[in-house]
Amino acid sequence: MEQHIPRSPSRSSSKTTASSRAVTPRKRRLKPGSVAAPGPSPKKVSLARHTSSAKVVLPTEPVFDGSLFILRYALDVLKTAVNLLRKPLAFLVFLWMLAYLLGRMSHTIRAVFAPLCYLPGISRAAICTPDGYLTTQGTRRSPKWADYPTLVDVQSATLEQLLDESSSGSALALQIKKAEMATTDLVTLVRVSELKSRDTLGDALRQFVDDARAAGRALNKLNSKVTSAVDGIMAVNDYALRTIESAQSQSASSILRQILPWTSKRKTDLVLSTFEDSMNYLSATVARLVVEFELNLQNLDRLEEQLSVLHELVSREDKSISSAKSELLGELWTKAGGNRRKLRGYEHHLQLLKGLSEYRKQALAHVVGALQTLAQMSEDIESLRERVAAPELVGGRIPLEVHIRSIQSGLERLNEGRSKAKARESEAVKRILGSDV
Repeated sequence: MEQHIPRSPSRSSSKTTASSRAVTPRKRRLKPGSVAAPGPSPKKVSLARHTSSAKVVLPTEPVFDGSLFILRYALDVLKTAVNLLRKPLAFLVFLWMLAYLLGRMSHTIRAVFAPLCYLPGISRAAICTPDGYLTTQGTRRSPKWADYPTLVDVQSATLEQLLDESSSGSALALQIKKAEMATTDLVTLVRVSELKSRDTLGDALRQFVDDARAAGRALNKLNSKVTSAVDGIMAVNDYALRTIESAQSQSASSILRQILPWTSKRKTDLVLSTFEDSMNYLSATVARLVVEFELNLQNLDRLEEQLSVLHELVSREDKSISSAKSELLGELWTKAGGNRRKLRGYEHHLQLLKGLSEYRKQALAHVVGALQTLAQMSEDIESLRERVAAPELVGGRIPLEVHIRSIQSGLERLNEGRSKAKARESEAVKRILGSDV
């Protein structure tokens, strides 16, 4: 028996009502002929805008890819070039190593084989010929090692003696100048005197005055030259001291300097170059001083010759005048002017004229002694030059500290000697000028 179960009208009606409610408002909003399109949510729009802007501002991927390609390309080119240069680079490295080893060992090899150079037949070998030896005339051999202690001793001993003598040279120049002025007055007296050969004597005295003036000026110039030479030698030594100290203070950074030795000079090379400069400057200075002293010697010899001519003329004029040349001008002063009253105020002139010959002798002794000192100094320099031009003995190298101390002590000695010489010169000049008052 079939049972019919009726549907509840309330449930069906509720469904139709809900569906009609869900559809009816949308249909009500749509116009005929229009299509409804779903709109994007606000969150999706902002995210899309942010993504598009990031892609435009930071294009990193193409730049990175391009840079990586260029780097790989350059490395590939460099690798190919290095592979092609392998053999040439190996040959250049071999030449550098060979030159470096030979440069390091050359001095040692020469020092080891130096005793064999005295054997006949071997002395002319290339290994026995010192570096820098030139056969041309007028050139010197370059030093192989530095010896500042000996050089400073030679400088100090000679220059101190020259400074001592220069202080007396200034006083002698002043005395000769005063005697020259007195002789000028004597020329006037002779020309108005009753001497028979007064004109000849006047001319001879005038020439004597000119020679005395030249001798006095040359002595003053000589003293200035000696002082200038000492100052120049001190300046060169001070420069050498600063150079050696800076070379010593440099770090032995040295991995680069050992690998590339041409980047900067080694300490030994700096010391050697400054030593050679100091020695060459000292030699040139001594040569200039020798020329100046020789000129002074000629002036003093000319003064002596003129004094001999005067002595001969005066002796012929009057046999009563003493035959001694030392007091010739004084006796001539007395003979020309007599003992009249107007000559009583000229006693000082008489003393100057009598002492002129003595001043000339003192100046001559000063110049001759200085020439002997300079000659000895030149010999010492040449001996030192020959000694340092020979190969250095193994283990005989002088440390940098010894060079520095030697130069410092030499500068102190020269500075002290210069101060003492100036003090003595001032005292001598004051003493001479004070005697005139």
